[in-house]
Amino acid sequence: MSTSSPNSSSNRVLTVDTINPNVITMEYAVRGPIVIRAVELEKELENGTKLPFDRVIKANIGDAHAMGQTPITFIRQVIACTTDPSLLKTNLYPEDVKQKALSLLGACGGGSVGL
Repeated sequence: MSTSSPNSSSNRVLTVDTINPNVITMEYAVRGPIVIRAVELEKELENGTKLPFDRVIKANIGDAHAMGQTPITFIRQVIACTTDPSLLKTNLYPEDVKQKALSLLGACGGGSVGL
């Protein structure tokens, strides 16, 4: 029988030694070559250069709404209601949101998401 705790380093599957080295050396380049080129293209458009597009969307920061994605209101509202069930008693949210939140809470042990 092992005397080591379940969280001891010898029982961990993912460690600094086992993780892909690319994860460790990865960089988040907010100002990398793609963004620099996007700024150059914006300036070209401003100066009247004809390009096969009329605007530049900088998607490197995850702004999906700028690309036309509709806001994920339903999911946000469900999360709000599951983390604060008192919201279910208000008129702030549509019925489909309340029903989904109640369904999720009903599937959780103790009727709570644990917050």
